[in-house]
Amino acid sequence: MMSIGEFAALTGLSVKALRLYDEQGLLSPASVDPWSRHRRYSAAQFDQALRLKVARCADLPLAEAPGLLSDTESAAAVLAEHRSVLAAERKRQDAALDMLDRLLAGPVEWQTEVRQTQAQHWVGAALTETGDAEADTDRANALFGELWNRLSEAGNPPVGPFWSTFRAVPGSETEIQVLCCWPVAKLPPADWDVESGTVEPGVELVVRSNFEQDAPIVDGAAHPAVLALLTAAEVRSAEVSLAQVRQIGMFEQDRVVGVEVAVPLTG
Repeated sequence: MMSIGEFAALTGLSVKALRLYDEQGLLSPASVDPWSRHRRYSAAQFDQALRLKVARCADLPLAEAPGLLSDTESAAAVLAEHRSVLAAERKRQDAALDMLDRLLAGPVEWQTEVRQTQAQHWVGAALTETGDAEADTDRANALFGELWNRLSEAGNPPVGPFWSTFRAVPGSETEIQVLCCWPVAKLPPADWDVESGTVEPGVELVVRSNFEQDAPIVDGAAHPAVLALLTAAEVRSAEVSLAQVRQIGMFEQDRVVGVEVAVPLTG
């Protein structure tokens, strides 16, 4: 029999770790002196101790350790699942490193344009983002389709490409809504349960982004064209807010090929 210190030295586990494993019921001492409470371990426990030691090096969660200490089939299943988790994490890390390489290579040169705009009525509906980019995109596309059908059936079909803008949810500091809009020839009746308004005539700053353009897009961040637009507006000392930024679909032969990002120049 060995003291906890001796067992720790032989297995590479710390005394603190052995005490934790005892508390968790993963590796209890072979015996405990009833008076001194000193823990004693046996050589028969080397195998489980070494499994726990290596599991720590492999970043295996403590909650998965019981399966690792079980029969061979259960232990193999735990290892297979953990390998899958690690592979996914390595893939995520590799993608992040590749993105850093692209960002460090220098910013994309975006072409900006200043143009005169005319007054344009619009009809829109808002949805609150969930944080799931793919699901939010599907919901927005469905909402655009519903609005198109409803406007067309009412004899007031869209007269140009769709656009969207972001805005804070009233009363919340963290939730963001997307307002999905279609330009129309006339405002809808007052009893329609949609939002509507008019883009005032004026001058706006525009950045165009084609889907084929090789721009680094960081998950969870705004499209780089939006960031480029806001940077260009700041350079011009323009006073803009995120709610003023419109992302307008770019079409070629009835196919969306990119997006225009526009903001009024009022500063």
